[in-house]
Amino acid sequence: MYKKVLLFVSILFLVGCSQKEADCEKAHKSDFEQLFTKDEIYHKALINTQKAQLMASFETKALLTATYLNPVFENRKCKKRFKNKMDDGEYFFVGIYLSDSEEHEFNTKGYTLTLNGLEPIDIKKLDKNDPLRYEMPMVDNWSTYYRVKFKKTYRNDFHLIFENDRFGRDILNYSKGEKPLFESLTGSSK
Repeated sequence: MYKKVLLFVSILFLVGCSQKEADCEKAHKSDFEQLFTKDEIYHKALINTQKAQLMASFETKALLTATYLNPVFENRKCKKRFKNKMDDGEYFFVGIYLSDSEEHEFNTKGYTLTLNGLEPIDIKKLDKNDPLRYEMPMVDNWSTYYRVKFKKTYRNDFHLIFENDRFGRDILNYSKGEKPLFESLTGSSK
């Protein structure tokens, strides 16, 4: 009998701890509920994140992580938080680490970033406390992070090219299709 009462009280406690918030159609969840809830933004961002590495003499000279943001934030319900619909271009969250450099800027020291050969329209360096940094995967304290905007492309498959005149280039392949490019290549599905 005591076990049933304890179980019933525990269930009432867990259900009572969650609250529904009207802003942004988002439910605040207890710490316990968050353990079992999938973070959709993080999951989509992880699927659309790739890494480029430029090397010389078996040493990494530059490391770039790039997340294609358009598919990550395409179905946003919160109008207050996300005002830009990302319909006017191709957006990337880019992290850069350059060895032997205090400022990790990809547009200096011969490093360039292009999308299908076209240079970025806008490059915004993000603060350490920018909310976008907290939602993206593979973020560290050593890299410098940017939100990079390229001209809108109408091709389904495109290439983000990170290169240096001394260390070569690395090409990241992205797709606008239903599935991310790596899922279509490996044949895995949900």
